[in-house]
Amino acid sequence: VMLQNIHLMPKWCIELEKKLDVFAVENSHPNFRVFLSADPNKGIPIGILERSIKLTNEPPQGMLANLRRSFALFSKEDFEDRDTKVKCILFALCHFHSLMLERKKFGPMGYNMKYPFSAGDLRDSAQVLYNYLEGSSSVKIPWDDLRYIFGEIMYGGHIVDDWDRRMCEKYLLYFMRDELLDEIEMVPYADGKLSWPSPQPGPHERYLEHIETMPPESPLFFGMHPNAEINFRTVQCDKVFDLLLSLSGGADAGGDGDDDGSMSPMAIAEATCGEILEEVIEKKFATDDVARSMSDEEKGPYQFVFLQECEYMNGLVFEMVRGLQELQLGFKGELTMSEVMEDLAHALFAEKLPTWWVKLGFASTRPLKSWRVNLQDRCSQLDDWINDPLNIPKVVDISRLFNPQSFLTAIKQLCCQNMGLELDKLQVFTEVTKREAKQVDSEAKEGAYVTGMFLEGARWDSTANSLEDSRPKEMFTGMPVIVCKAGLASDKQDKNVYTCPTYCVPTRRPYFVFPAQLRTKAPPDKWVLAGVAMILDIGGA
Repeated sequence: VMLQNIHLMPKWCIELEKKLDVFAVENSHPNFRVFLSADPNKGIPIGILERSIKLTNEPPQGMLANLRRSFALFSKEDFEDRDTKVKCILFALCHFHSLMLERKKFGPMGYNMKYPFSAGDLRDSAQVLYNYLEGSSSVKIPWDDLRYIFGEIMYGGHIVDDWDRRMCEKYLLYFMRDELLDEIEMVPYADGKLSWPSPQPGPHERYLEHIETMPPESPLFFGMHPNAEINFRTVQCDKVFDLLLSLSGGADAGGDGDDDGSMSPMAIAEATCGEILEEVIEKKFATDDVARSMSDEEKGPYQFVFLQECEYMNGLVFEMVRGLQELQLGFKGELTMSEVMEDLAHALFAEKLPTWWVKLGFASTRPLKSWRVNLQDRCSQLDDWINDPLNIPKVVDISRLFNPQSFLTAIKQLCCQNMGLELDKLQVFTEVTKREAKQVDSEAKEGAYVTGMFLEGARWDSTANSLEDSRPKEMFTGMPVIVCKAGLASDKQDKNVYTCPTYCVPTRRPYFVFPAQLRTKAPPDKWVLAGVAMILDIGGA
């Protein structure tokens, strides 16, 4: 009996486990077998997993192994029958498929989302290639058609995020061109740091031999900076240690030792609870008083943004104070410890953010200690505004806002009021200055000065006023003050400008803020493949 995709019916899996128990008791036929297929899922009962012989089918690790497997999908006889042009394109297609599969290991720098690319995508793309070229008498290869079918339908059919789709499009734009038929560099935009040319047209064996000459794997193969490997190896280590900590029952690490310096988990949670309560109990922004102190004419888009930010902060602080005071009563024995209170205590001990603080708070990947410092910084910016509500700070740190998009929308709203334009036809344009926040002594003549942005995947050269390759081991680089101003959206693309996505945190999606425009001397496609983005709050990095 073959049952497929049982992960789609987790409740029925419990019934299945009972039926298998009955069959085991009743001594079923010696040749009776049940085959099950499923995606990894927590809903499958452990009993089924324990009695099963488990087989997994996963793509191999590494570019070389992936390319071997991709090329092996096409038989020697079938390959030899093909035209020289088809052979060249098919090899490039296999290489592209390997890149798309292996790029996911770089996490958010690789893709904003995970996609189920499979060998079927490669086979179907190859079939389209055969249909287009084998029956065609035209000398010219329809590159635009092929790129569209591969990038928008075959592989693009899986891709949901627009920035991931752009990256896929740029890979195809690099590989699917006339130069491929002669010789092309298979390592995009490496600038001589790594070289692996495409093979010369020939028999099947020549392609196999060429695959074995692939240099040792490097992020350069993907168009990324070598620093990207440091990033994903660090994430791998963090995951392993988190797993070990959870398996070892990290909450019991305090023990009952004789050392006076050791504290039990609950004692640590209680001490942390007192510290945080002391920090936030006095924090409250009098939004109603401030709103009443301003006339309707004085309340502009910026004022509404900061009033909204103060409301968000009041909501977060209120929940923090309520939860911590309740927990303190629990520690004293005056209240029965509920499950919510225990979760809060465990989070304080483990230096993690409690669930409700995450829901009411701002996007952040920081551990609790760093998050508390960041909270104080955010409050200080709001304090500055509350003291002078009619004027926004000369330089606004948008990384300290709950909703940075609202501030950028306020810039567009002011432009609408001043120039009589339609809001939905405007976009925010960025211009990087050479000044730091402390050097700015007046407000921007147009738009607003903002700070709090960090580049990931590249660095900003203030002297040349353009994007450059990152320095070794430098994961993030701070940006100078940026002028954000509104203007009419245009479809025209400047060849010397990279449209850089900006996100709140390093995990990127779903915390997208806006696209910024950064000057570049290198082709913008280079930075697309490198996964370059601006991050507002880089956490403890």
